[in-house]
Order: sequence, then structure tokens, then C-alpha cells
Amino acid sequence: MLNFLKKLFAKEEIQEEKIGLNELNSWLDEKSKAKFESFDLGINETLEKINHEKEKVKENLKILEDDKLQNPKIPDRVKTIMEGNRTGFIKKVSYFFNNMDLKYNNPYELIQRCKNIGNEIEQLGKGTARSYQVLGEFFARQAENVAINIKNVENYSKGMINAINDSKIRDIDKIKISIIDIQNKTKLKQRFSVELEDNTKDLQDNKNKKSEIENNINKIKSSSDYGNYEKLLEEKEKIKAKLNEIESGLFHDFSVLEKGLKKYAKIAFENEKLILEYLNSTIITLIKDDEFKILKILDSLKNAIANDEFGLDEKKKGKILAKIDELDGVYFTKVKDDFAIAKKRLNEIKSDIESDNSKKDLHSLNLESIDINQNIENINNKIISLNDELEKINIERLKENLQDEINDVTNVRIILI
Repeated sequence: MLNFLKKLFAKEEIQEEKIGLNELNSWLDEKSKAKFESFDLGINETLEKINHEKEKVKENLKILEDDKLQNPKIPDRVKTIMEGNRTGFIKKVSYFFNNMDLKYNNPYELIQRCKNIGNEIEQLGKGTARSYQVLGEFFARQAENVAINIKNVENYSKGMINAINDSKIRDIDKIKISIIDIQNKTKLKQRFSVELEDNTKDLQDNKNKKSEIENNINKIKSSSDYGNYEKLLEEKEKIKAKLNEIESGLFHDFSVLEKGLKKYAKIAFENEKLILEYLNSTIITLIKDDEFKILKILDSLKNAIANDEFGLDEKKKGKILAKIDELDGVYFTKVKDDFAIAKKRLNEIKSDIESDNSKKDLHSLNLESIDINQNIENINNKIISLNDELEKINIERLKENLQDEINDVTNVRIILI
């Protein structure tokens, strides 16, 4: 007896099943099949009751339409009012029942249909309140029977709404959405994992390529050809400095003469252009001055200053005259030759640098290095992004939540595999 009582009051053991995610939908359909069949049966029974009410209301409206007044001696004006209200009431109630639509493709559509019926009944009540009140004075029982039909339809509609809301249909639909979500996220995680693997491989390939490029750069930089290239670069800078020194020295010399030359240019019209060119672009003008016309100009300037034609103070005159004595043909020839030789050597060096293979190879490798570094940066950013996305997709937690939802609905503890 004791064992029997223990068995009687023992909790029902929850079943446990292992199932794959891809088979879960069909398994859920099978497990919920009986619930849906029972639900459909209850809904169909309620719809039959509503159809029955539709037939009954037709009968009751016919009775209301055909019934005669118990007191035919009432005034014609009252009869007219009664007939108008009876006709209006029958017309509105008939229209409501004739246009009642309870066709549906899913339970949620049926809920909306039932809510629409509830709203239409509310509007019908407002639209027939006056007529119903008048008919209550002449055909109270007949009008009440019609009102009962309408009330029954309202109750059945509310009952279906409650039945759908209280059923597990919403929970099952929610589970199916969760199944699709997990399936999609599982595929997404797989895709991200493959992309992560590919990018990790690409990153290593690019790092290997970078190491190879750096080795090649170091080989070039340690070669004798590159040593010669660096010497050319060093010599190039020295010659540029020499050219700058020559040009600056010549410019400084003419700066001393500037005030005197400008005054002289105003009276020596035939030489004005050349004088201004020397003052503005000294070295370039000297190189073009093959006949050394500047010597005659300086000699004329010297005589003009000596004759005190420009009214210069003694100190200024002394500086200009001393500088003119320095700037003779030997000086200009040396400046011109030194500049030409240095310029020629600079052009040769530039040509050698441009044609240097080690320079070309190094330039090419440096461009490759820039590209490979950019690739590595892009791939690293992609890997970080993929890892962030993968961390957001917790499939195991989603499966645990889904298992709990299914357990609540089906009373079966499933283990997703």
C-alpha cells in the first residue's frame, strides 16, 4: 500500500531527448501536433456555434418582421414610427451578420477577425440603441431574442481570442523563430570562423612577405653598388652646397654694388636691361654674358662714381670702388667656370643616381613594403572585427534558452546536439 501511494503522488518524470538543430522544427511539429489538433477542434466547434447563431438570428429577424401588433388600434403616427424603427433595426442587424467574416489563414488573423467583430458589435449597439428601445415597447421578446444572438456571437468571439492567447501557439511560434535565429547565427558564426581562418593565414603570408622584403632591402643597403649610390648622394649634396656658395658669394658682391648700379642704370639706357638682370638673377645673367659686358658696365660705373655723379657719401663710394676692383675678368671667369663645372658634375651625378639599379630596386622594394604594411594593418583590423562579431554570437547560450522554452511548452527536456 505504501509503495502504491508513493507512486500515486510521485511527480511525473520529465522525458529527455537528444536532437539536432536541423531536425528540431519537424520534431516540434510532431510534439505539438496533438495540441494543434485539439485547438483546431475547439475553434471549429466555436465557429459552428457562431454559424448557428447566424441562422437563428435570421429566423428571429423574420419573426420580428412578420409579427403583428397586439394592439392594432394605436395611432397611425405611432405605427409609422414603429415600422421605421423595425425596418432600420432589421436592416442593420442583417447587414452585420451577412458581412461577418471569420475566414482566417492563421490564429493571429483569427484574433484580428474576432476583434473586428467586437468593434462592429459595439458600433451596431450604438447604431440600433434607439430602434431597440422603440421595439421594446411593441415586440420586446422578439427584439430581445435578436439581442441574445448578437451577445452570443460577441461571447464566442471573445472566447476564441482568449483560447488563442491561452494556448501554446504563440510560444511554439516564438520557438520556431528562435530556431531560425540560431540556425542563421550558427551559419554566420561558421562563415566568420572561416573568414577568420583565411585572414589569419593571409596575415602570416603577408608577414612572411614583409620579412622577405626587409631582407632584400638590407641586402641592397649592404651591397657595394648601394655604397656607391650613397656616395653619389653625398657628393650631390656637397656640389649643391658648392653651387649655392658660388651663387651666394656672387649675389653678395652685387649687393654691395646695388645702389650704384641702380643709379647708373637710369643714365645708361643701353645697359639698363642687363644691369637689372644682374641685380635680379646674378649667376644666370653672368653665365649668359659671354662677352663679359658687365666689365665695361662696372668700369663706367667706377668712372661715374669717381666723378661723383651720383652724390654718394664717401664711405659708400669707397666700398663700391673697392668691390669693383675685386670684380675683374679673372674673378668672373673663375666664378663662371667653377659654377659650370659644378653644374655639369651635378647633372652627371643626377643621371648616375637615376640610372642606378640599386636605387631603382630599393625604391621598388620600399613601395612593396608600404603596400604590405597597409595589407597587414587592414588584415589586423579585419581580424579584430571578426573576433568581436564571434564574441557576440553565443550559440551555447542561445541553445540553453531554446531548450528551456521547449521544455516549458512540451514538458520534454531536450539536449541540442
